[in-house]
Amino acid sequence: MESTMQQRKDEILAKKAKLAELKRQREIRKETMAGRASYGGSPELFQPTPSRVDQKRDLEKIINDLVGDSRPNSTQPGSPSGGRADRPTSVISASQLSNSDNEAPIAFKGLAGMVDREMQTLSIAPLATVFEYDGEPKKEREIITYSKGVQTSTDWSPPRARGAGGSDSERDDSPTRSPRAKRLSRRQKERDEEIRANLKKEIEEEIKAAQQAGIDAGAGQTASKENFPFKTLTNEELTAMENSEDFAGFVERSTKVLERALDQQLGYDILADYAIGGIDVDEEDEGYGSSGGKKGRRIKEVAQFWDERWSKKRMISDLGFSSKFPELVLASYTKNPSAPHDPDGLIQVWNLHMHDRPEYVFHAQSDILTAKFSPFHPNLIIGGAYSGQVLLWDTRAKSSPVQKTPLTGSGHTHPVYSIDIVGTQNANNIISCSTDGVVCGWTVDMLSQPQEFLELSSPPPAKTEDVAVTCIAFPQSDPTYFLAGTEEGLIYPCHRYDRAGAKAGVDSRVKYTGHAAPVMSLDFHPAKGQIDLGDLVLSSSVDWSVKLWKVRPPAATGTSNASAPGSTQFVTPILDIAREDLVYDARWSPVKPSVFALVDGAGSLEVWDINVDVEVPVQKVTPSENKRGAFASMPSGMGYMNRSLNKLAWEKNEGRRVAVGGMDGVVTVFEVGADLGGVETRAEEWSGVKRLVGRLEGVGETVVNGK
Repeated sequence: MESTMQQRKDEILAKKAKLAELKRQREIRKETMAGRASYGGSPELFQPTPSRVDQKRDLEKIINDLVGDSRPNSTQPGSPSGGRADRPTSVISASQLSNSDNEAPIAFKGLAGMVDREMQTLSIAPLATVFEYDGEPKKEREIITYSKGVQTSTDWSPPRARGAGGSDSERDDSPTRSPRAKRLSRRQKERDEEIRANLKKEIEEEIKAAQQAGIDAGAGQTASKENFPFKTLTNEELTAMENSEDFAGFVERSTKVLERALDQQLGYDILADYAIGGIDVDEEDEGYGSSGGKKGRRIKEVAQFWDERWSKKRMISDLGFSSKFPELVLASYTKNPSAPHDPDGLIQVWNLHMHDRPEYVFHAQSDILTAKFSPFHPNLIIGGAYSGQVLLWDTRAKSSPVQKTPLTGSGHTHPVYSIDIVGTQNANNIISCSTDGVVCGWTVDMLSQPQEFLELSSPPPAKTEDVAVTCIAFPQSDPTYFLAGTEEGLIYPCHRYDRAGAKAGVDSRVKYTGHAAPVMSLDFHPAKGQIDLGDLVLSSSVDWSVKLWKVRPPAATGTSNASAPGSTQFVTPILDIAREDLVYDARWSPVKPSVFALVDGAGSLEVWDINVDVEVPVQKVTPSENKRGAFASMPSGMGYMNRSLNKLAWEKNEGRRVAVGGMDGVVTVFEVGADLGGVETRAEEWSGVKRLVGRLEGVGETVVNGK
């Protein structure tokens, strides 16, 4: 009996210790939550104070979990060990059940080890979950840590959508027109090359097999029936083929051929009714792009060229036709001030059979002020830049120059406004002239250093020695002699080499005076007919005039001045044609001896025939407004900026077409009638010009508009 009571006392003491520990843990949790609530200020952390009924229910639940449902009789309701229901805790009631105060400490000491172990067991659960501890930072460090292998990995390739969406537009808009393959990694390029090589090898094997089968079969029908099936390329193979430069070049050439063919078909009127007499050409209405008058003197607009991407906000600085391919028109442009990332200099080669886009596009780092096809090398284009460089492009190469002069003191250091190619097929030179009066001679195969260097200076009567040259012109018969037009309006004869009676440079014995403003153009007569008219020179200026000069040849100049050394002979024009606006350019027709054309600041193209009239032009026409370029959004009549024409060029073989361009960047090509162009010329045309020149010289003074 005593052993049973002692066992019961031990159990009660153990329970008492457990309850005390639970109470202590609960108080610790309350203090912790109260501290968090006061620190964080979150109202959700406050808990309502539990009532005594709730506390008793919690304790009963804990005791049932620890002891179990099979309790001794002394712990049943109504027994002394059951405790009082109105007590706040069962720990106080449990202490009253002990009948021996002396044995309690001994029993408690005996159970201390067990109580400690049980207390540690009970405290593990709340301490095991420490929600303040966060293990995620370690994972984040692993994610953001970069290794050398990751940074230099070549397995990654750009997304397909990005490459497909921006490849064509970026390649067209790029100044260098680089294909998409250049943006790939080296490993990807090597992979593409390998794929293309394998495909090429397979195709060659199939061709050889087909040829061998044809040889084996002889002339039988077996070879014609057997054929290799079409092979469907994978996405990787398609990408490799698209990145090939050969494929891109093939697509470029093929689309140009198709556009030319379509243009040829559109030139034929498929709706023509042959039962009707047709449209009477003489009854055409006058207007933009066409002119009235006599049928043989009509002018008709045949093409206009303007590119939305490259021509926008650029002014035309020079024009020229190809001597070998008369359908090609060259146009040079200045920079676009609103596109600082685009190249400043631009050359577009247009095709009369392809109006929507240029045949070639060439670029330079500086504004192109003059450019022309080489008459001896049809694939070469020579240009002069604002930086003072002379550049050489090849239509067989890319858009950048294949050669260019260095930016050093051995060449030009000022803008080059005039360039000419003189000589023969086997011995020719590029002659360039800059605004500081420096004339350089270059060879096509070496632009690193000039072969000739000549610095022009004003004759002694001038106040300054500087000669600001704006244009030069060479006669057809003598490549060692040229005229130089200046900003002050004077025209100087110059020699490339020392000769009898004159040194290299400006010939101080003769000076051509007449213009009161900068000379914009000089042009010697082509002189390809029965009578030599090579001494006639046409000049234009911004003083609103065009002048006709009879140039003294160098030999005659030296003879006439032999008796009076040191004297200067002033030569005046034999014909002065005053116009109604600034005259920017004037050029002789390459086939008709009496015809020349000019363009002015009012935007008009005037064609003159001095055999017919020296007071008014035979035709005057204005380009249509189909492609108005930079001024497309502006209304008509905005002043000279809207309509000004800067340059013109004749087609040199037949002289039937003339191209004009101006400040809006639009190139317009006109076709003239049989009386103003064409290879057929009459003898009276040449003799008429000769008689006119003789009559003007006989007057003894300058004739102004025939009066």
